[in-house]
Amino acid sequence: MAKQSRRKVLGIQIPYFVLLLILFTPFTFSLSAQESKLSLKDSKTLKETYRYIESLEPSRLRISKQTYNRYTNFETHFHFHYSGKKLSKWIQSRIRNYSKGSTGDFIAYFHDGEVVLGKSFFQLPKLDRALILLHEARHADGKEYSHVPCPENFRFLNARDLNIVPSGKKGCDATLDGGYGLTASFLFELGSYGFLSQSETAHRYNSEISRILASSD
Repeated sequence: MAKQSRRKVLGIQIPYFVLLLILFTPFTFSLSAQESKLSLKDSKTLKETYRYIESLEPSRLRISKQTYNRYTNFETHFHFHYSGKKLSKWIQSRIRNYSKGSTGDFIAYFHDGEVVLGKSFFQLPKLDRALILLHEARHADGKEYSHVPCPENFRFLNARDLNIVPSGKKGCDATLDGGYGLTASFLFELGSYGFLSQSETAHRYNSEISRILASSD
């Protein structure tokens, strides 16, 4: 039998076929070990959500450059030009632990470095799941991004669950770059690059913006 080709790496003889396997095996997406708090089915849904975000890579604008420049603020918020892959990394750098549990009047919430996902999260469309992860990742940046109570006469509905009433509850933002500001900027990019229809983009964007109580002046 012919001798198997080997190569010395760090003083260790490694067969060439093993070395090639290491070098050319595709990167596999993985989450924190804390995802073990989720069932296999829920963990799969979470991974699918991140893969969806990563698939949203821009190609060419589907709206005028003038309109895009007027409304885009993605780079102002994130400090990089829109990219689904970069956005996924941005979120994962802030959210490392996940669990499933009771979330009360919310679909999810961030607490002590962990995002608790309610049962309804896993029943939402992938875009809504992506928006929630992005929103919760902003909370990881500090207490300055905590919510403030929505006005008692707040007339807007919760876009993802009509049973959740925002008025009088801590479900609004006092800053333009809070959770809702970030999700709005993300939605605008999706509409600008044709991932969403202009109609759906406008409805979703306006829904997120309605939760921001800060003046834009």
